[in-house]
Amino acid sequence: MKPSDASAKVVPITAARLHRSETEFLPAALEIIETPASPLGRIVALSIAAFLTIAIVWASLGEVDIVATAQGRVIPTGKSKVVQPYETGVVRRIAVADGSTVKAGDILVELDPTTEASDEARSLFGLMADRLDIVRLQALLADDPDGFSPDPNSEPRIATTARRQMEAQAAEHRAKLDGIDRRTAQKRVEGREIGTAIEKFETSLPLITEQRDIRRTLLANQYGSRLTYLQVQQQLVEGQHELTAQRHKQDENGEALAVLEKEKAEAVAGYRKGLLADLAKAELSAVDHGQEIRKAALRRGLRTLRAPVDGTVQQSALHTLGGIVTPAQTLMVIVPKDASIEIEATLLNKDVGFVRKGQPVEVKVETFTFTRYGLLHGHVSNLSHDVVTSQDAGDGRGSRSDTMDGGDERDRQARQPSYVAHVALPDAWITTEEGRVRLEPGMAVTAEIKTGRRSVISYLLSPLVRLKQEGLRER
Repeated sequence: MKPSDASAKVVPITAARLHRSETEFLPAALEIIETPASPLGRIVALSIAAFLTIAIVWASLGEVDIVATAQGRVIPTGKSKVVQPYETGVVRRIAVADGSTVKAGDILVELDPTTEASDEARSLFGLMADRLDIVRLQALLADDPDGFSPDPNSEPRIATTARRQMEAQAAEHRAKLDGIDRRTAQKRVEGREIGTAIEKFETSLPLITEQRDIRRTLLANQYGSRLTYLQVQQQLVEGQHELTAQRHKQDENGEALAVLEKEKAEAVAGYRKGLLADLAKAELSAVDHGQEIRKAALRRGLRTLRAPVDGTVQQSALHTLGGIVTPAQTLMVIVPKDASIEIEATLLNKDVGFVRKGQPVEVKVETFTFTRYGLLHGHVSNLSHDVVTSQDAGDGRGSRSDTMDGGDERDRQARQPSYVAHVALPDAWITTEEGRVRLEPGMAVTAEIKTGRRSVISYLLSPLVRLKQEGLRER
């Protein structure tokens, strides 16, 4: 190789960098050498590193809300009032329909009160009879038939019957006592006759005894007849026996009088005892009939269903006169007028441990898309202390809408044990294109209860922590 050829390949390196347009005319290797490295790669790498650093710092220092989501519905404070019958009945009159405005005490439904009216009339009749019995028995106990003075409101026919019954009872008692008195008088007459006979024998026997002694003396001296003596002796013995018999009769008569006196006393005592027993029964029966009247009047009053509060009738189940209603059947619902409203929502077991009274709540109303109309703000006003069913919660899960995204969530919550949370709403109005619209009872809502805050990095790392705790342990 010639020196001239070698020198031709040596390009002197100058201190000045060539312009990019100049390097384009150099050979490829020299162009690479002369072209400086692009800073874009370094800038991208540094930008990514800076972004990751900032993200880690923000995730470590930044916080997000911890939210417990609960599905629910809007309810009036104190809830809507359910109208139910006390017992089975036949519809006689329907005074209202869905949408009717009523005031407290207005008649809603009338059920046939025939049975209750009949029971009340029967009890009133029984009470009247009891009161007549009481007056009758009191007059008999006082032995004053003229003191029988029935209530002026009593049925005349029944009062007359009671008076006749009183007179018959008094006459029967008097007849019984008169019979005892007649037998007593007869025994007293017999007693006097016996006394007279005894007195006669007591007077004649000494004389007969004296005659016997004389006859015996004469017979001993042989001046008299033995036959005469025996006749006198016979008279004396007969008189003594008759005197003894009369004295026995006198004792029997005295005993008979004592028995009659006792019988009379027992008759009087038994008569009064019977009257007092009947009086006690009549008074007790009067009390029972009075209670039956009050019960029948109450049941008859319950046959007329009235509005418990001012409000609007909804969900009426009555459309047929003569239809049958059953006890505790929901006939209609009264939504209170101008009543404040609140949210009744259900909390799952996994959330209830972190919810406290007073925590702030954001409410999304399904009727009004929150991205367009905004949210409502409230706070937890009450929380149940035990698991409740959907019936216990007043169907607090709201009206299910299977066509909406929230329907599946409410169905899922309905199948799990849940607690009821009440959310107070200071402002129950939503602003729409047509103006302010008030929330109505029954609207489905989603309540997001703020239970606390946590760092972003802990939120992002929580799946990894769970994986560390639970992973690789399954059988």
